[in-house]
Amino acid sequence: MQKDLIKQIFSLDATELAQVIEAVKLRRNQLHCENAQSLRVGDRVSFEGRGGYIEKGTVRKIKIKYVLVETDRGSRWNVPGSHLTQIEKETA
Repeated sequence: MQKDLIKQIFSLDATELAQVIEAVKLRRNQLHCENAQSLRVGDRVSFEGRGGYIEKGTVRKIKIKYVLVETDRGSRWNVPGSHLTQIEKETA
């Protein structure tokens, strides 16, 4: 299916391509919102930070489509909801 979809994209004119791009942006925003709203303050999450490093941290605030995460190293990041992976709480 993906190959057919990609072939169809290459056959689009500029107006049709612009419509597809807008649809992709809308869907991406929907996913960010859905994923952000599925989390709760205090949840443990991980995400890929700058430089490709995996950051782990705790959800501090949930916004409309971004989540404020305080990492284990003490920094704070605004991360799109769909970029976060919920992890199990570590037991001591």
